[in-house]
Amino acid sequence: MLTLHRFEIRYCLHGRPHHFLQRDTLMTDADAWYYAALHAGTGLGLEVLNEGKECWQQQAMAAGLSDVRWLQLA
Repeated sequence: MLTLHRFEIRYCLHGRPHHFLQRDTLMTDADAWYYAALHAGTGLGLEVLNEGKECWQQQAMAAGLSDVRWLQLA
């Protein structure tokens, strides 16, 4: 059985700070960027995700997303 953990994800969109909680079994920097892009509504589609992390991270940054950080909560 997989254990879900709680993670806090913080990011900036056009210089304004945002944060939210996300449940998942694990978190990586790539996961945090993906969740932040979804939360921010930057419109990353599956075709962009298939291009690789660098491509969609650049597209998210071009849409105004920056400073993505995450922390596992107790």
